[in-house]
Amino acid sequence: MQSSHRLTSTALFLCVFLAVFTEVLLSPFYPQFFRKVFGVEDLQYTGYYIFVCRLTVVICAPLWGWLSRRVAVRYLLCAGQAGTAIMTALMATATSAEQFLIYTIALLLFKSSYLMVYPLIIQIAGTERRSAIAGLYQAVFHGAIIAATVAGAWMVNLDAPLFLFYWIALADLLQLGLCLWVLRSPSAPQEIPSSESTAQPSSGGDRWGFMVILGVVILTFQLANNLVRPFFTEYILAPEPFGIDLLSSSVVFLIPSLMAIAAMPFIRRVAHPPRLPLLYTVGMGCLALSLLGQGWGQSLGILIFSRVVYGFFLAVTQAVLELHLFSQSSQQKLHFNYSLITAFGNVGHLGAPLLASQLVSTYTLASPLIAAGLLSLANVLFARFVLFSPQLTPSESSKPKLNSEVS
Repeated sequence: MQSSHRLTSTALFLCVFLAVFTEVLLSPFYPQFFRKVFGVEDLQYTGYYIFVCRLTVVICAPLWGWLSRRVAVRYLLCAGQAGTAIMTALMATATSAEQFLIYTIALLLFKSSYLMVYPLIIQIAGTERRSAIAGLYQAVFHGAIIAATVAGAWMVNLDAPLFLFYWIALADLLQLGLCLWVLRSPSAPQEIPSSESTAQPSSGGDRWGFMVILGVVILTFQLANNLVRPFFTEYILAPEPFGIDLLSSSVVFLIPSLMAIAAMPFIRRVAHPPRLPLLYTVGMGCLALSLLGQGWGQSLGILIFSRVVYGFFLAVTQAVLELHLFSQSSQQKLHFNYSLITAFGNVGHLGAPLLASQLVSTYTLASPLIAAGLLSLANVLFARFVLFSPQLTPSESSKPKLNSEVS
């Protein structure tokens, strides 16, 4: 049974890698893509496209979570993957930017179902391996970002970039095949009976107050960490204070993703429920200081060191928030809670480019980094005294234990 669970988790992690890879593939290069394929010169269209995409996920993610309480997750996941493959193939046929946007919205309607994969892996792995799974998830997620960034630079330079969406659709079909194989085999984990599910004790994740407070923490967390992205390369390419070349700026930009992979063993060893409040407090404190160091530092050495610290603790603190959610969620609400919290996070994603643009136009290219550092300090204070307060978080003895069966 243990080997079958390991096989299922491995296949689902491959799905995570492929999903993130295909999603991130063009994200750093949308202006070049729209200009080359559809002749769109206005950079504001890229911002509009990204805004609509993120708003779609904000709306759709909780809907899949709501459905997961009524329909077995494996059926929803396979349906979402099939729809994703179809819409991705249709994107290759788009003849205008508007048509491409419509297909993208339909794609994200289905692809939002992929948010159920991570909780599914957590359920299969069991309580004892949550920390290891959280660390591995961060490594797979950021590894896919690195691979996609490299591949996207090659893709956008092709004569017909749209044709590659057919290959992406094939990758979606591969994910569908993997899920059909591992989740419908005789040895695949089965649903727990509803009577067993409802017998579980209540938990923090079953209370709306806890979910809203955790949602605020994750919203501000994502807002702070996405503030730094839109203008970071412009900031370090500027003649002062760094003035590095384009290739070097790409390497500096990817340092946090590399450090997220390096953080995997630390997360596995240290991120256990009793330590989560202290780990988040220390981690967010270091993350805030590293953001301020990137904004105020005047040397390349300080910048690189700050990026290293930032990337390491970005992975650690994100894993802590996810583990806290999982440890506070009962079996029957795990997928719904994760999709709801993801929607909060996407609101942060949504507001970050708008706030970053306002800061840069009003102040300097370094201002998003400084604002992100200050916002991170506010985040850690709120989390320390509200989210992790004894009044909000039930004791370990009253928390439900997730077994290794999936719904």
